[in-house]
Amino acid sequence: MTSLVQDAQAFSARKHGHQTRKHDSLPYTVHIEGVVEILRSHGIAQPVVIAAAYLHDTVEKTDTSMGEIIDGFGTDVARLVYWLTDDDQGTRKVRKLMSAWRLARAPWEAKLIKLADLIDNTRYLIEYDADAAPAYILEKKQTLQMMADEEGDRIMRLSLFREAMRDVPSGQ
Repeated sequence: MTSLVQDAQAFSARKHGHQTRKHDSLPYTVHIEGVVEILRSHGIAQPVVIAAAYLHDTVEKTDTSMGEIIDGFGTDVARLVYWLTDDDQGTRKVRKLMSAWRLARAPWEAKLIKLADLIDNTRYLIEYDADAAPAYILEKKQTLQMMADEEGDRIMRLSLFREAMRDVPSGQ
């Protein structure tokens, strides 16, 4: 593991250290590690991508600023974190639509991280909050469809994309 990745892992653990997942009280870092593990299991191991995966929720869910990410991890990592950070303005429906639109146009590496994030979140919701899973899966479908519309076969051929699509119903 490179020092960039080790530093990102430690920073993420420190920033998310007090947080727990909503339904099982496990440390929030379980989700972060899950996203990284999914990426690695699909052969994605570039240090910038893995570092950004460790940091993908820090700006959105902690008191971390983009300035801290830039200063601590450089602009390549910060650019990916930026694209993965959702705006907190508007209704959930509006936020998710804006997120899907933004992610469809995001850099390739940010899309890879988002796919792993969607997979981990779906696994979690199916296991711990079956009532919330259908709505989440529809939001996920919207994001995946916009990514597919933008990237075409390039993304649809990815095993990571196919895994993310696994729980998405066709039709609807």
